[in-house]
Amino acid sequence: MEYVHVPKTDLARNTRRVLREVQRGYTVVIESHGQPEAAIVDIVDYRIQKAAILYFADPQKYPDDVDYSDSALQALPDVQARYDFAIGHYLAVHISIGRLAEMLGISFVDLRMRLARLGVPQRTAPQTLEELKEELETMRRWEAGG
Repeated sequence: MEYVHVPKTDLARNTRRVLREVQRGYTVVIESHGQPEAAIVDIVDYRIQKAAILYFADPQKYPDDVDYSDSALQALPDVQARYDFAIGHYLAVHISIGRLAEMLGISFVDLRMRLARLGVPQRTAPQTLEELKEELETMRRWEAGG
């Protein structure tokens, strides 16, 4: 992960520039007198990190006999709950990375880059025939525009 260090006094003067750096994938560390005080990260990166931490804290919370449909996702209470659900089941090897991208509404390429940058484990190929079929169906849906 790449960091940009910004003195606290520059934050107010250069807010737009700081936010651009965050949106480009950098973590901006805000410093006061050379000491780190806070970090600013992209919201999608934050949600992915939080969901991964939740999974690794209790991987048993993710059984494989659950509904992964879009309607089940929509029933979750908020955006972070959807990230927690999707990332957790991806890390538990219940869904493919293609389906994960679809569930999060992120392009496959963007998701792969974010996971790599954040150090979240990735599976580079389908592990089972079922996962391969899921990947192909996900690609067909993306290609068809939804």
